[in-house]
Amino acid sequence: MNAIALANTEYVQRFGNPTTQTTSVTMERAIEENSSIRPILSAEVHLVLLTFLSYANFFVGTLGIVTNVLVILTYSKLGFSETINISYFFLAISDLCSSVVRSWGALCFVFVVMKTNLPFDPSSVSVTTGFYPGQGFEKTTAIITAFIAFERCLCVQFPLHVRTIVTKRKTVCSIVIIFVLGFLPSNLIHMVYPLKWVFSPSKNRTILAMVALETPLRHIVQRALLAYYSTVLNFSALIIVWICTVFLAVGLKRKAGIRKENLMNPSNSTSDKQKERRVIKTVFLLAITYLACSIPISATMLVPQFVPEFVPTRGLARISLVCVLFSSLITKLNYSTNFFIFLHMGSKFRQTCFALFIK
Repeated sequence: MNAIALANTEYVQRFGNPTTQTTSVTMERAIEENSSIRPILSAEVHLVLLTFLSYANFFVGTLGIVTNVLVILTYSKLGFSETINISYFFLAISDLCSSVVRSWGALCFVFVVMKTNLPFDPSSVSVTTGFYPGQGFEKTTAIITAFIAFERCLCVQFPLHVRTIVTKRKTVCSIVIIFVLGFLPSNLIHMVYPLKWVFSPSKNRTILAMVALETPLRHIVQRALLAYYSTVLNFSALIIVWICTVFLAVGLKRKAGIRKENLMNPSNSTSDKQKERRVIKTVFLLAITYLACSIPISATMLVPQFVPEFVPTRGLARISLVCVLFSSLITKLNYSTNFFIFLHMGSKFRQTCFALFIK
């Protein structure tokens, strides 16, 4: 579960529906009244940082939308004769969906948008339409990245049997299962935090807002999603990618030795070996980029386990929200960097992508 989403859902439970208290100032006052810890950041600095990071998250998310649309179009042109192209294609779809919902969620937290007289409450609506679906697609991307890295490890360890181990049908079925496990559970939030039309005294009109159901099931679903996404999927994907990255690094080193032998004996040099090495290097870069972009958000999830006040509804709320938005920004960078990795490493991808802009 995203920390901002957790902040909003906890806020509804503790301080009332956001339709009656829509400003961040009200939320901060309520938090300060319920905490003995003095905020590290002043309200003015906090507002400036949140506004800047919200805009940055929106623009980086928009960049992710553009780049992943290009990846999808390019691989549609290249075709799916190889299983790795299928994996790249679905990875781009997951990244695109995550970029769309994350950009929407970031836009809803821009202070100007929150003050606009809209027919819905942005901060609460974004929880079930932006952050929870974004969490689902984000973890789907993580598992697909782990799957791609694992698939390449099999190619390195069992090069003679890889065509029977990794087939198109198995790849498609595996990725469909990944989407089911990654995205579908996030929709459970609609059961306990549905969107309803309610009257807002502050706006003197009926608006669409997230409403917390007064039922024990709400706490069960919320805690289950928190454990599932923040712990099970998040750290499982990280561990798999870490292990596979080590094997890929060893594989790259071994391929480099084979390449030197081929240079000494040109008769043994083949385009297939060079192509395989390039694919392994591409997957290695994808894995390293994912790990680098996942460290901040993983650290943000771990800190509250040791510092209970470091959550968006307690004493360190201001610094916590800033860290959450910053780590979310770094995570979004991963959605667009994949395009540049494909562009740099794949000559066919590069030619096909450029051909999209040439009649």
